[in-house]
Amino acid sequence: MASINLDSVMKKVSAYGRSANGKLKMKRCIDKYIADGIGKTAAGDKLTTETDMWTAAAKLIKVLQDTARSYSLPSSVMEHFDKLECSKIYQMPDGSSVIYVHFGGDLHRESLYPEGYDGVRNIVALLNNGYHARDYVYGWWDNHAPTGDTAYRSGGFNAQDAWIRSRKDREGLNFIGQAIQDFNGNYGTDYNVTAVAGDDYE
Repeated sequence: MASINLDSVMKKVSAYGRSANGKLKMKRCIDKYIADGIGKTAAGDKLTTETDMWTAAAKLIKVLQDTARSYSLPSSVMEHFDKLECSKIYQMPDGSSVIYVHFGGDLHRESLYPEGYDGVRNIVALLNNGYHARDYVYGWWDNHAPTGDTAYRSGGFNAQDAWIRSRKDREGLNFIGQAIQDFNGNYGTDYNVTAVAGDDYE
């Protein structure tokens, strides 16, 4: 009666899996499973299909929008959350797949003092991260009526605008980090994905 040394067999399988041929064969098999919409390997490991990725991206957008609403962000900022979009699926060199979620609309905001400063490149990142400026700047805040708060605003020639002093400091709200944490904690395992904040929001 013949016997099989399972330990020896598994070592050979493992060595083949680490070889260039083995990696290529496994990748082709997994790619075929994903293309065919098969969500599990024969061994029972979960595979993330394209449908899973699109569903997860839509769920992430919903979490980002709901989180932003809970922070009572201005409507001019919420417009960017309402226009969140997804990229196509990109295949990374390490074999993983990525969908980028990005804000729609122009995130730039003019400075109160445009003669001296370029303004804010990304208003969502500014509110998320906060900032600490060296000094105040003063200028007209278009389409914002004066409030009577003389320390910061006073009426000008146009009742629809306000002459204001900027803030020197603003604490970051970290709503992007909160949304990422909530998504990964509640849905990451379900879809076998991990959401990561872009560099602008860290």
